[in-house]
Amino acid sequence: MREFFIFELKDEFKNLYIDKPSILYNIFEQIYTLKKEELNYGYSLFRQLTKKIDKDKTDRYLFVKYHQSIPYSKKGETHYYNNPAHDEISTLVVKRAYMLVKTNYYDCFFFDELNSINNTYFAVDFKNQDYFFLDSKKILV
Repeated sequence: MREFFIFELKDEFKNLYIDKPSILYNIFEQIYTLKKEELNYGYSLFRQLTKKIDKDKTDRYLFVKYHQSIPYSKKGETHYYNNPAHDEISTLVVKRAYMLVKTNYYDCFFFDELNSINNTYFAVDFKNQDYFFLDSKKILV
């Protein structure tokens, strides 16, 4: 199961790094691996790069649009998408600083849905060192 952290970038940083996503990935990786005594610096850098996610709006949008769809369900703060036709099992948790997608499918349902809401999302899989803008996803398989 792959685990993607999705961040909403400020427009100027998306424009700056659209052709250099590896640099953006390296910045997020450095923040992700900071030592405890460096967290204030990391938090400051993170706030410069990202916008707060409108958690309530995103949760409501997905639930209203898909609550009658058979593959979709929601329990608590977790959105589920279970599509046997594609062998896909995916979850999405929306936080104010990031979203977390766990999926076993290379072309996850939630990626397209989130991109339709906002095209400044940047996805990072730290474990597999994979990263991409949702509007131009190229996923390592």
